[in-house]
Amino acid sequence: MAALTLRRLIVSGNSSCNSGGSLLPMNLVQMLPKCLPLKRLSDGSMKVCIIGAGAMGTLYGMRLAMSGVNVCFVEKNEIAIANIQRQGLRMSGIDGDHEMPFTISSNTADLDPVDIVFVHTDTNNTRAAGEQAQKILKSSGFAITFQNGIGNVEILQNTLGHDRVLGGISYHSARLHQPGHSVHTNANTTWIGELNGERSTRARQLASVLNNAGFSVELTDSINAVIWTKFVLNCAVNPICALTGCRTGEIGLSLTGRQFQSLVLDELLRLLQAKQIEPIDSDLRATIDGFSGRLFNKPSMLQHMENGLETEIDSLNGAAVREAVALGLHFPYNEAVTLLIKTRNEHVIKMLTEPAIDYEALEAAAVQT
Repeated sequence: MAALTLRRLIVSGNSSCNSGGSLLPMNLVQMLPKCLPLKRLSDGSMKVCIIGAGAMGTLYGMRLAMSGVNVCFVEKNEIAIANIQRQGLRMSGIDGDHEMPFTISSNTADLDPVDIVFVHTDTNNTRAAGEQAQKILKSSGFAITFQNGIGNVEILQNTLGHDRVLGGISYHSARLHQPGHSVHTNANTTWIGELNGERSTRARQLASVLNNAGFSVELTDSINAVIWTKFVLNCAVNPICALTGCRTGEIGLSLTGRQFQSLVLDELLRLLQAKQIEPIDSDLRATIDGFSGRLFNKPSMLQHMENGLETEIDSLNGAAVREAVALGLHFPYNEAVTLLIKTRNEHVIKMLTEPAIDYEALEAAAVQT
């Protein structure tokens, strides 16, 4: 199956990929190439561990493996581990339908040392991912994070050391159909960079590896600005969708939705200004307005909410509130969003994991008292 899958991907390339659904500044979209054809150039000597076999981890791991990179996975979800051990990973969507066997474990002690770790967990598991990375990385190895939010880089640096972490941002989107099966929904640029701005040999080599795997890569000397730009985009879209149940484009179709989004965004732009961070998009407001009226994907936070998973709100709007407080600013709208997301998230998790509540009995008891 693996050989057949590889031939299918090479023949089809990524001709069906498009750039229409990612949170990428519109003024940059026209400057970037479409998805690149996959090339099998690696001889398997490079070893990569993907920590987190979710939607995005599957996408990056599958493409890297198909280009010849030796890839293994670390995952804590027992159902995902069982599915992948039994039938391999499956990726469908805009790249076609592909399956491939992988080595996967919840314990890095079961795996060989690797050259690079890709961190694709949600932000609630960054510290644990760093600890796993420390155990499996070769002494010369390093980690790169493609997570949403801010603070992930610093957590990984605290565990691995400042010189063993690269920053990354992915403007691809994918959803998890079921554990072990990812659906690639939209494709765009992958940004990587050294945190000190250096265009190092290892960063250039990683960019080449990702290019060979069919990713359009931008090696930047301003990865911090890239991370903060996507942070603002995520904060202005994801939680509003998670609270309302609307897809991205449905917010743009609602007058009140756009009004509330604008109030949240006002505070976020003030934060960038206060921190003297120049975003890679010269007009974030116009960009957000643009795709809020034309894209109809489900942001990851809405998917987490619907599936009863803990959201990443503390690394998004919650982080914005903490940054504001440190600067003596007050962000009431982002604080409200954070509290409401947590309240709804707790309720949904309880409804999906605990015995059903007999509301009629509770109402009757309340009347009697």
